[in-house]
Amino acid sequence: MQRKNLWKGCAAGLAPLLLATAAQAQSQVQVYGMVDAGVEHLNRVAGGGSLTRMPTVTAGVMPSRLGFRGTETLGNGLKAVFTLEMGMALDTGAMQQSGRGFGRQAYVGLAGDWGSLTLGRQYTMGLYAMMGSDLMGPAVFGLGSLNAYIPNQRLDNAVAYRGKFGNWELGAAYSAGRDSLAPSNCAGENGSSSCDAYSAMVKYATPTWGVTLAHDRLKGGPGSSFFGQPAGLTIGDGSRDDHTYLTGYFMLDKTRVGAGVLHRSLKAVGETYRSNQYYVAVSHPISQQVVVDATYTYLDANRKQADAHLVSLRGNYHLSKRTRLYALLGHVRNDDQVGYSVSGGTAAPASPGLGKSQTGVMVGLFHSF
Repeated sequence: MQRKNLWKGCAAGLAPLLLATAAQAQSQVQVYGMVDAGVEHLNRVAGGGSLTRMPTVTAGVMPSRLGFRGTETLGNGLKAVFTLEMGMALDTGAMQQSGRGFGRQAYVGLAGDWGSLTLGRQYTMGLYAMMGSDLMGPAVFGLGSLNAYIPNQRLDNAVAYRGKFGNWELGAAYSAGRDSLAPSNCAGENGSSSCDAYSAMVKYATPTWGVTLAHDRLKGGPGSSFFGQPAGLTIGDGSRDDHTYLTGYFMLDKTRVGAGVLHRSLKAVGETYRSNQYYVAVSHPISQQVVVDATYTYLDANRKQADAHLVSLRGNYHLSKRTRLYALLGHVRNDDQVGYSVSGGTAAPASPGLGKSQTGVMVGLFHSF
């Protein structure tokens, strides 16, 4: 009887402690995603006339994805956080980002009032710098058509910090091995500075206007490459690819206007490539259901006859907060020594040929969950 009463007493004493621990360590896990698919038609493709296809990499609004994010309250304002996010090609069901299981994001970390410190595969600060000003985003006829790095701003093996303090936001990231898979082929983490990457950002944002300055530096190594690397450049030890971002936005009633310049400096073996990509974007709601987005971007390169202009227009018809129909129109005009495609919808764009222009149209359906 005494032993039985002793166990009852222990249980009664432990119950409040267990309940307090459970209340303190509350965890939440969210499943989320986006699915976006459409059909595009390009009027001129070198060696093949016109082309109609369902894009693989991205569609009319956002690349398709499936993700899991979670938090656990640890007490004293501290939380554990994680995100696992995979990219999907809706035309085939294949995984994106060179077949990675969670190629878009895969990290774990701690967060509090001081910000967050995370480890894993993560976005660079350059991506956060463009949020709010690049209103077309990673759409098929977006800024990425003239620079493939823009929709691929991620780092393997990254340690990142982000913190918000009132209207200010600060961020920084470092990786000793930025990307081991094709097309980058830059594993790093070998004791040298090859394949290192650095990223930093300062942002000031209010509901009516904001401005951001950011910088990404990717280092090369033997046999490696950079996204959107111009032809003829040899990448090896000492090579680097720098992107500096100055972006901003402001509101005119319900109309959002964004603008920015991306300065690129790519130091290769025996040559340095430089360019400035300027853009201006507008998003205007015609009604609750109909929103029109437009972007103009100009790529000014230091090579002769290597500039390009791209204009894109998107009409969105919102069936609900999560589902929309859309139609896009895009046009690119190339100088004589470049042949950018208007479409960034596949890993191998359908170039119109050097010095040629190209027009694309696309219709599709987007849903988020």
